[in-house]
Amino acid sequence: MIPTYIWFALLAMSFYGVTDFTYGRATRNGVTPGTMTCSQSAIVTPLTGVWAWWEGTYVWSKPALLGIAAGVFVFIGLWAFMKSLKLGETSVSTPIYRISFVITALIAILFLGEPMTLRKGIGFLLAGASIFLISSFRFGETDLHGRGKSILWAVTAMCSVGLLNIVYKLGVANGVSPVMMLHSQAVFFISIAFLYARLTQGGPRFSRVGWAHASVTALSFTGGIVAFLTALQSGEASVVTPIVQLSFAVSVLMATWWLDERFTARKLAGLAFAAGTIAAFSAG
Repeated sequence: MIPTYIWFALLAMSFYGVTDFTYGRATRNGVTPGTMTCSQSAIVTPLTGVWAWWEGTYVWSKPALLGIAAGVFVFIGLWAFMKSLKLGETSVSTPIYRISFVITALIAILFLGEPMTLRKGIGFLLAGASIFLISSFRFGETDLHGRGKSILWAVTAMCSVGLLNIVYKLGVANGVSPVMMLHSQAVFFISIAFLYARLTQGGPRFSRVGWAHASVTALSFTGGIVAFLTALQSGEASVVTPIVQLSFAVSVLMATWWLDERFTARKLAGLAFAAGTIAAFSAG
């Protein structure tokens, strides 16, 4: 019988796939990172606050203040991801961004006492191969303009989200409900988002296009994180996180079909290695 936390991880995977694809589509439609983050957080913050109050978990305990760190990491992750999407392709940036579970798994093994197994070791090797193939990186390449810079921003986002997932694990492990953890993050995230928009573009440039995309990402982002945190309550971070991050496959396929991005043999091989990474980590 499949454990409940696996089902929640799969649900989070689906939500995240829709979220990442929508970020790419918003970028192509001229929505800036500052505007997108402000619009999304303006929906997520009150939504999660009401939800936490309704279920009786609206409590600002000390562990809930981990939302400060979560807010910083998620902002850096989203900002770097959208910068990557603007310079490159969704089907390249998204897999690199979502393979952040390798960072999470490594930290969980080194500092949270989760076991290191042969399968996880194989998973780390497959993850490296996946990034190499999907990014179309070539040895000796020094150009950091265009595609190269896009990949650099994607790796930055990957590392930030990898650290974010550890913060999530610590929060729910210390009794913070998934919704309250997300609300705490949202409170600090919205402050950072509006300050960033003010400093970089004079404030958020709200528009019908921006709100349309932000509505989709806000709902799918909320659903994805709540499902992810629920899975983390009973499952190991080094097992749950890789399953959730399979969402990049959904994003890549959506980008290929609806954004007319190229689907090369090398990219297909990279996806195969990434799927192998998921399988290795999921089996422990």
